[in-house]
Amino acid sequence: MQIPLSLQIIYPFVQFYAFIAILRALMQYLDADFHNPVSRFIHRLTSLPIKLLRTVVPRVYGADLLSPLILALLVSGIDRAILIHLSHYQLTIPSVTLLTIAIVLDRAITIMIIAILVRVVMSWIPMGLKKVQRLIYTSTEPLMARARRFLPTFGGLDFSPILVLLLLNVIDWVGVSNIEAMGNRMLTP
Repeated sequence: MQIPLSLQIIYPFVQFYAFIAILRALMQYLDADFHNPVSRFIHRLTSLPIKLLRTVVPRVYGADLLSPLILALLVSGIDRAILIHLSHYQLTIPSVTLLTIAIVLDRAITIMIIAILVRVVMSWIPMGLKKVQRLIYTSTEPLMARARRFLPTFGGLDFSPILVLLLLNVIDWVGVSNIEAMGNRMLTP
């Protein structure tokens, strides 16, 4: 069966926007630096839907914690629904829900793994990208600080990135892959 041209055109934009929405949620939850060009670009792309969601979604403890997460879930859900439709499977709410949760978690973990790897490389090589360094540092430091509580430094070497990368990969392999497998089992041709 031929894939409709409209879906061929729309699908890459939906995937890109789902990635941006997940980045926005991660940056907000990790209290990342919002004073650089990358953060401002992500903020501009997501500000209108976030503002619309804020009119409906209540604040939690006075902070807007749910709107970025709901935006990421909604856009990723549309992404998964299009993919399921293109795969000629029947759309069911439980399967789309589980596959959406799996893809959001998988992309968030992938983003954090990349950010940690970039942080490690940037610590070895002096670079002139101070704003990008600060963004990566502020985004990854909450995870690194928690890992440092369990791992002391050895002779000035920080092994917390290894522990965090290991834990993120285990969560991805064990947790996210099981959620995705449950969602795939619910699909019916």
